[in-house]
Amino acid sequence: MSGLFRNTKLMFLMMFALFQVLPISASAAGTMIKGRVFTEAGPLSAAKVFAFNSFDDLQKGKPPVASAVTDPDGVYQLKLNSGSYYFIARGDSEGRHYFAYHGANPIKVGDDKFWLALMANPEKSLEYVDGATGIEGSILYKGKPVDGAFVAIYTPGKKYKGLGVKTESVGIDGKFKISLLSDSYMVFAKKNFKGMSNRPLQKGDLWCYNSNNPVEVKDGKSTRIELSCFPVNDRASFSTAPTIKEDDLKTFADRRTSSGGGIRGRVTNPEGKPIANIAVQAYMLTAPVTQMYHFAHGTEYATITDESGRFFIPVDEDGDYGVLARNVLGDGPHRGETFGFYQGNSRYAVTFKKGQMVENINILADKVMQQPKESADKKATEIVGTRVGEPVLLTDSVIVNDTVWQGEIHISGVISVKRGATLTIRPGTLVKFKKVDRDNNKVGDGEIMVEGRLFAKGTSDKKIVFTSAEEKPKVNDWSYVQFISSDPDNVIENCQFEYAYAGLMIHYANVSISNSLFRNNRRGMHFTSTDMPVDHCSFVDNQIGVYFVRFEGKVRFTNNEISRNDIGVQFVRQHINLVDFENLDQGKEPPRFDGNNIHDNRKYNFSLGEGQERDINVSGNWWGSTNRDVISEAIYDRSNDKTLGKIEFEPFLKSSVKDSGVRGTVN
Repeated sequence: MSGLFRNTKLMFLMMFALFQVLPISASAAGTMIKGRVFTEAGPLSAAKVFAFNSFDDLQKGKPPVASAVTDPDGVYQLKLNSGSYYFIARGDSEGRHYFAYHGANPIKVGDDKFWLALMANPEKSLEYVDGATGIEGSILYKGKPVDGAFVAIYTPGKKYKGLGVKTESVGIDGKFKISLLSDSYMVFAKKNFKGMSNRPLQKGDLWCYNSNNPVEVKDGKSTRIELSCFPVNDRASFSTAPTIKEDDLKTFADRRTSSGGGIRGRVTNPEGKPIANIAVQAYMLTAPVTQMYHFAHGTEYATITDESGRFFIPVDEDGDYGVLARNVLGDGPHRGETFGFYQGNSRYAVTFKKGQMVENINILADKVMQQPKESADKKATEIVGTRVGEPVLLTDSVIVNDTVWQGEIHISGVISVKRGATLTIRPGTLVKFKKVDRDNNKVGDGEIMVEGRLFAKGTSDKKIVFTSAEEKPKVNDWSYVQFISSDPDNVIENCQFEYAYAGLMIHYANVSISNSLFRNNRRGMHFTSTDMPVDHCSFVDNQIGVYFVRFEGKVRFTNNEISRNDIGVQFVRQHINLVDFENLDQGKEPPRFDGNNIHDNRKYNFSLGEGQERDINVSGNWWGSTNRDVISEAIYDRSNDKTLGKIEFEPFLKSSVKDSGVRGTVN
């Protein structure tokens, strides 16, 4: 496929001639849209403005729904029925061709009229040169290079908002080079002037487009393009022409900001102080339960908090939205960054209806992977179950005060521990999860999600057990005990996890784990960024014993028994959209595996997978043999797949570690 505006240029020229004789317009009863087309030199007269029903219509050269020609002041006027439209403009000035694509496309038109300005930049044809398959080029604003921007690559036909399928930073000279598979892509760029580079655009930030979209990438060719920018909601800084908009017409930006529908709230830290200039995002949830993959996707519903920590996100589509606050868009937060979910309910979600204003969506956020703080003693609410009588049944709920569990607790749904609250589980407590699969993904929804703190400290003869409540328990009966950007000083000691998707799921948190058993799970433990000592634990009879995806945090595995799993330990590449995709997982703190018994796993003792190209050193462990070749056969890395990194396992221990794994009684 050739570029959208290249492969349809002849079609447009033919259409322009027709429009000058027989303009296309929507019904006279439609909503009035007025606006103006500018170049940096001033208004663009005799420019053609088009509104298309869909990007597919635009791409395939179908007739627009409406069109208009600008007057000598660059002003156009057209009427449209309610719906979503793609607005573009095209015109000539002083021998140069200009093109404009509105950065908010598709734009929803309702009953209220509004003013829509389009800022046009010169077009430049793309070219192909021999080289690595991909796209290279430069980003310009008023003809000068833009440094500190980032380029976002999208698949044609989807909304071009949020993160792309690939998003990468740009050099200080405004140049970029991105490797891609041969295919067609939409290419845009953005530049933020305040705060971190990847966050929702604010007034004056730059939005940049490529007039040849979608760009075809060919094998063995580097596609050279140019992206020209204009300032968001700041026409005056782009072109100095006098304002002539009627006062009764709201601009598109004012219309969106003053929308009658959206989500309002405030972001504060645990001490109640406002957090200013932090991104708040609302993600449309696609299932009746919240899974973390929802928050790895891009979203058009995002904003920045003001000095008092307040935010407003205009929303125009019915649905349930997960809401969170974070420093940047994409990727998980890194040490020291600020992160927090809305925890008004166990789904972390807001239900929105069109035209409704959802108020008081308040978020507690804090820095991730921080050291423990001193806190005042609080009176705890006890929930007491018993193994003799009826167990306590808990359904979807949020723990907001310090709480103690003991006895037998049955969970149906998600229990969320809110930031600032501590859940203490006493020795001998049995926590059972009923299998409820509301999103039909064949994994039970039962979960304990910890943004606050969990203190689960059993004893050698009174383990704390997390298990299935089913009569015939199976792997995936429940989801996990999950720590995500949690308060510090979490403790898991003398515990047992079984029949889960992942016994423990740990993201951007500090957790101390010891003397615990992980068995009969899909994954015994899954972690990303964490400060986490793991000592004297047993990972046995899981599909994957230990699964991790990042090099960040002080992680050390010692004296553990990892055996009889399909795969003992697996290190994979994170598959989420983010800035600098190629530099994903470039933390400098690989987990240390010292003095563990990692042996007799059914497929591999240690494996790299899913494109993980980083090397890792795991020397100093017992692998079940003193024969290097035998050990190597149970290692999956570059020797098996040249796209992967290398696992360095030498020097290795010559005999097994004594007293490894769980000490004391095992249930």
